[in-house]
This record gives sequence, structure tokens and C-alpha cells, in this order.
Amino acid sequence: FIGHNMSYEFWGSSIKFLKPLSQDHPPTWFLFLTPVLVVISIPFSFYLFVKNKNLVEQIVEGNKSLYLFLKNKWYFDELYEFLFVSNIKKLGTFFFNIGDKKIIDGFGPDGISSRVLYFAKQIGKLQTGYIYHYAFAMLFGLTVFISYFFLKG
Repeated sequence: FIGHNMSYEFWGSSIKFLKPLSQDHPPTWFLFLTPVLVVISIPFSFYLFVKNKNLVEQIVEGNKSLYLFLKNKWYFDELYEFLFVSNIKKLGTFFFNIGDKKIIDGFGPDGISSRVLYFAKQIGKLQTGYIYHYAFAMLFGLTVFISYFFLKG
């Protein structure tokens, strides 16, 4: 991309990450902690959720409010919905209805197309199919045309 000999000079030390950030390792007891906890928790979970289901139900009934609080993730989603999401939805709906529909579309494509349709319907009323209406329109147009040239010149 840059050239074989120029690549080192171009990039300089901006992408040189050959040295590790740290030489420290976690202690050995910490490395063995996770597998030991898994091995201990498997028979404990089997006893609680397969062999003795009544114990779990008794714990839940004894601590119903704490159970619901933890089950509903500390009601964080409900709080976030109340504080942020619902208000942003209301603001977005307001801007969509007022700003986008009424202002941008009203003065832009929808407004222009509705005005064109209105004037086309009004002009369509002039097309009655009677010859004397068309003769009158031509006479009126000729009068305006001649008057323009007499007044101009």
C-alpha cells in the first residue's frame, strides 16, 4: 500500500504494539477458583432444583418481596422506561406530528400536490363542453392579449 521500505517510516510508532502492556499474571488460586466453584455448585443446584423443589418454594415464599425485586432486575427496566424512553417517545411523536407532517410535508410535497389538485379541479370546472363557453374564453383571452400590447406600447 505504501511501499515495502517506506511502511516503517510512514507508520512510525503509531501502531507499534509489540510490547505487552503488562507482565503480571493473576495469582494461581484465582485461576483455580472458577472451576472449583462450578464443581461445588453442580451438586448443590441438582439438590435444590431437582431433588428438593419444596425448599426453593419455601425460600421464595419467605422472601417474596426480595424475590420479586431480584427477579425483575431491580426494576431497572421499568425505571429506565419511565425516566427516558416514554419521554423521548412523546417528544419524538410531537416532532413527527408537528414538525414533519404539518410543517415539512405541509409546505413541501403534500402541500404542493394538494394545491395543484385544488387548482386542477377549479380549472376543470371551466371545461363544460359547451361551445359558447370556449368561444367566450377565446374572446376573453384575445381581449387581454390585445389590451396588453396597447397598454404596453
